[in-house]
Amino acid sequence: MAITHLVFDLDDTLYAERDFAIGGFRAATSWARESLGIEVSLDRMLALLEDGHLGKLFNMALAEAKADHSADDLKGFVKAYANQTPQLQLFPDAALALSHWEGRLKLGLITDGHASTQHAKIAALALTRRFKHIIATGALGPDRAFHKPHPRAFELMQSALGSPGDRFVYVGDNLSKDFIAPNTLGWTTVWINRPAHQAHRIHKHTTAAIGGEPKFSIGDLAQLQTILA
Repeated sequence: MAITHLVFDLDDTLYAERDFAIGGFRAATSWARESLGIEVSLDRMLALLEDGHLGKLFNMALAEAKADHSADDLKGFVKAYANQTPQLQLFPDAALALSHWEGRLKLGLITDGHASTQHAKIAALALTRRFKHIIATGALGPDRAFHKPHPRAFELMQSALGSPGDRFVYVGDNLSKDFIAPNTLGWTTVWINRPAHQAHRIHKHTTAAIGGEPKFSIGDLAQLQTILA
């Protein structure tokens, strides 16, 4: 029987990414107050987040408080967000699942984003010891070159954890990018979509890309036991 390896996404899969965003918004608004002498609305930033304005959120929020803000102002605003000291907690079902499978299977973690930011989240969640191998795609190359759906991180994970013929299971939350590469590699892909958290997911507005449909959909990580069986 093939050896099974279990690989997870991080943001909104193991913890609520919205919690990281809120902490970062507080850090950014404090920086704006202290460095620029302006008040950027935390509530407005949260509203923009809920409406799906991910890429333009910081520029929009800063522009409403300071229409003539400079590129350096925006850079400092975003840097304050990224350099926060996060206070995070695992989803209860994630904590139980990791405790259950740790030691039974080799666990891997693949996460998009700046490596320093993602490793700060990993440290805040005390995850380093739980995983056999961790890949932050931002460390693989500049300008998001190896972010999902690029297959590089999955290929590296496959080499690090197993050998030809092993079974890999990947659990993620983002339909637009998480499952394309592992599907291509023949992995078992699982979409975690917790009903109570669905409205607060950062990427709740995404839809499945061509070739990116997960093989399974679950509402609680306890259901992994049935899939892995």
